[in-house]
Amino acid sequence: MSDLTTVPGALGRPAAGPPWRLWMRQGAAVFRLEMKKSFWGRRAFGLYLLASAPVVVLLMRALFSSGPNTADLGEATTAFAMVYQTFLLRVVLFLGAVAVFGNLIRREILDRSLHYYFLSPLRREVLLVAKFVTGVVVTVTLFGLSTIASFFLAYAPVQSGGLEPFLFRGPGLAHLGAYLLVSTLGCIGYGAVFLACGFFWKSPAVPALLFFGWEGIHFLLPPLLKQVSVIHYLQSLCPVPISEGPLATLSDAPGKATSILGLLALTVVLLLVSAWRIRRMEIAYEDD
Repeated sequence: MSDLTTVPGALGRPAAGPPWRLWMRQGAAVFRLEMKKSFWGRRAFGLYLLASAPVVVLLMRALFSSGPNTADLGEATTAFAMVYQTFLLRVVLFLGAVAVFGNLIRREILDRSLHYYFLSPLRREVLLVAKFVTGVVVTVTLFGLSTIASFFLAYAPVQSGGLEPFLFRGPGLAHLGAYLLVSTLGCIGYGAVFLACGFFWKSPAVPALLFFGWEGIHFLLPPLLKQVSVIHYLQSLCPVPISEGPLATLSDAPGKATSILGLLALTVVLLLVSAWRIRRMEIAYEDD
């Protein structure tokens, strides 16, 4: 925890002035420490492999297509929409959020290091927010880059003469921006869910399986129940809809503003729940 004690004024004697300035310095110190562990720690390798999975899938499609420059824009657009919504969003990003946010607090307990934070003159809410922001930065960076690389690989077999107008004079870049927005909101929304779950379950695997099943049967749920699933709002922001099959129940997709504000509101509520839990948390390593 050397980074926390060597930053001038970070966790030491409170400086004069508004308390939020001290909280910002403390949060920045925690953020820097957590970023080192997240990007360069031994657990980061698995995240890199996970984020590269959709890239590999679309790279194989580009390499083993029927021939160079044979696919049309419609086929490439549909292919990416399918890979993104069924694999990258529902599986890769979901599992990445479980791995990162589900272990933000649990990992410290298993490593017997959480008490160092709790013994520091650091508000637990500041610790929580700093850890959450770190998780958002890590997941948005990895899965945002995965989204960008996958997007361009999906269009690699397209004739170059039709690709440039699609990207720069058509809807291409707008589609990419929409997918990046969905990836970002997915990291934030799922992150808040599994951060909160980490305070109620010893292992993130249990809530992950339950939530994965709930999100997986989203297309079968009646319209009212669909509104309590994260994927319902993320899918409505995707620029290219995909078929959910003949068994899917029909429901009106929420508007873009409703989806964005709803996911952000859910994040705030879950962060408040997590803040309430961490304020009352007691360390009992012997129970683990």
